[in-house]
Amino acid sequence: MTYGIYAIKDAKTTFMPANVDYNDASAIRNFEHAVRQPDSLLRSHSADYTLWRVGQFDNEHGEIIPEWPPVQLADASNVLKEDV
Repeated sequence: MTYGIYAIKDAKTTFMPANVDYNDASAIRNFEHAVRQPDSLLRSHSADYTLWRVGQFDNEHGEIIPEWPPVQLADASNVLKEDV
């Protein structure tokens, strides 16, 4: 099966370590959940954080396929705007 590789980008630094997830929808849902946590840095500085798909992982062959350029999937500040 091929999974997506996702990373959160901090506008003040760089990309955070990447995660593997089932698909874009699942990665976005997990990002949105993290942003909505009351004590989350993603929430308190939402303008700084975005979610990106940076590649794919084929678990049958152990192959990592980079995606260039990476694709932005979500923006933390937009997640909080949706909650208003």
